[in-house]
Amino acid sequence: MKINNKRIQRLFKLDLQSRLAFGFLIATCLTGIFATIISIWTINRSTIAEVQNRVRLDINTAKLIYNNKLEKIMSLVQFTADGSDLQELIGRDDITGMKFLQGLIRRGTGTQQGNDNVFLDMLTVVDTSGKVLYRAANPAISKDNLLKDPVVRNCIRKKISLSSTELMSIKDILRENPTLSQRAKTDIVKTPLSADIKEDKLSEGMVMKVAYPIMDRNTNVLLGVLVGGVLINKDNEIVDKIKETMYHGEKYKGQEMGVATIFQGGVRISTNVMTKDNKRAIGTILSKEVYDRVIKEGKDWVGRAFVVKDWYITTYTPIFNIDKKLIGVLYTGILEAKYKDIQRGMIWINLGITTLGMIIAFLISLYLGNTIIKRIRILKKATEAIASGNLDYKLSPDTISGFDMLDEAFNDMARSLKDHNDQLQKMHQQLAKAEKLTALGELAAGVAHEINNPLGGILLYSSIVLEDIEENSPLRENIQKVIYQTNRCKEIVQSLLDFARTPTSEMLPLQINQVISTSLKLVRDQSMFHGIEIETKFVENLPETIGDRSRLEEVFLNLFINAADAMKGGGKLTITTGLSKKNNSIRILISDTGKGIDKEHLSHIFEPFYTTKEPGQGTGLGLSIVYGIIRKHKGTIDAECKPGKGTSFIICLPAYTGENNSLNNNAVCD
Repeated sequence: MKINNKRIQRLFKLDLQSRLAFGFLIATCLTGIFATIISIWTINRSTIAEVQNRVRLDINTAKLIYNNKLEKIMSLVQFTADGSDLQELIGRDDITGMKFLQGLIRRGTGTQQGNDNVFLDMLTVVDTSGKVLYRAANPAISKDNLLKDPVVRNCIRKKISLSSTELMSIKDILRENPTLSQRAKTDIVKTPLSADIKEDKLSEGMVMKVAYPIMDRNTNVLLGVLVGGVLINKDNEIVDKIKETMYHGEKYKGQEMGVATIFQGGVRISTNVMTKDNKRAIGTILSKEVYDRVIKEGKDWVGRAFVVKDWYITTYTPIFNIDKKLIGVLYTGILEAKYKDIQRGMIWINLGITTLGMIIAFLISLYLGNTIIKRIRILKKATEAIASGNLDYKLSPDTISGFDMLDEAFNDMARSLKDHNDQLQKMHQQLAKAEKLTALGELAAGVAHEINNPLGGILLYSSIVLEDIEENSPLRENIQKVIYQTNRCKEIVQSLLDFARTPTSEMLPLQINQVISTSLKLVRDQSMFHGIEIETKFVENLPETIGDRSRLEEVFLNLFINAADAMKGGGKLTITTGLSKKNNSIRILISDTGKGIDKEHLSHIFEPFYTTKEPGQGTGLGLSIVYGIIRKHKGTIDAECKPGKGTSFIICLPAYTGENNSLNNNAVCD
């Protein structure tokens, strides 16, 4: 367990590329193994199913051939009974006249291979009591009774033609035809795989037997029965016919591709299965497994079986006599070796294709993995560049590898970082400027205090001097100018003190005209307003509004300075106040004759950091701060512009009602 843990830990210590390669290898191997197992299982199943389906069809064909042989025997016996003088011969008890029946008996011990003419191994005429009248194959013996034969007995009783495969003792077979001695006797050959059969020789023979009633043509009375039969033992006509019909003599590696056999019980009595010394395997026995299934249970067998010296895909079907008693087995089989070789060939081809597919899949996966690793390295390099402060670093789009979405996201992130960094820089500059303005304000306040006292002294002594100068003295006008300029300096100093004073954030009633006038005093004498005409149109007796004086002064100062920048030292600044018809709001209109604002920029001017000035000339925070201050005062601000004709800012502030020190509803301008 510790060794496995160490191996797992060692695996996770590998670099990403090695882990990807190892993972791809495991995935392709598992896929290949699974595909191979499934394909082998499918090939085996489909091949065996196909062969088994074929042998099922073959056994049906074999049964047709077997039954066709019985029908031919029946046709021969029927033609002989109906087409001869047997009725008259039986009626006259003329045994000598029945000698023509000997012409239907097969001569010698050979089979009827290659001959469509049917010859019988036995042909006997019996009367209605079953007594033998004439044996064509053994005329010397007669007068015995065949009523114990079930085919003869049922034919006499039912007066109909019957056919069946029956077992006959060797003694009865030889009585019917003494020349069948060689064929009737079968020695049993036992093998280790054979079923347990105790006999060494068969005591019976298997006969295809028919019985046809001989009727009087006039009275339709039964006169006797014509009984014919063919001994199946060592007669290979049927099995060879089956083999030739279904397999056409096909061979595979010197072996017969298909074989057929007729068993008597579990012993081969007619077959084209060959032994190792190339002889028909007459007398060999069924395997125990097949014997138990077919002979003992009376059921068909389809499957793989070892037959004498080779494996076959086989079908066994029982053969029953007229009393439905199992007496033998009909068998067909296809040599398994051919299909095994086909299976092996298909498996090797499948293995080759699967292996080739695994190799190709692994190489493709490895290539894709290397592409991912390569792109990750590029991303790592890019993040290092960003981390080092190079916010302008961009990834080139790569549509081939499929990382274009990631590249685009990274570039968006870098762009966003750069934008935020620029905003932070601007905010930092704004804060620095605010701190500088605060320091300047404090310095201005100190300077103003220091200047205010000397100015007071100048004003005092100038007033005293003025009192001592005569009315018509030319010095009086000069002293009056000194007093005027001194008062003007005091007003400027007082404005500086008011501007430098820390906002109290107190919302108090105030006159908007006074706030605007105070703001104008701070800027109108500055150099940037030289050459600019300032016109005020104040409506007297405007209602008060609630507000923070210092914050509102900041609003107007910002708007005045923006107007001066837009007019660039020449133009007209008009400030108009009035009362809006809607909600009793105070309306302030600040217009300039500058270059104006383009239409596409107009809807964005109140957004933070948005500016139409040249780079380095503004932060884009002024109007956003103005907008925020006006909104805190429950007011509105809007801009109107015609390019080349100037810009107008309309501010609406709610009027003070005087009730509970509160404003009316939010201001709305008409």
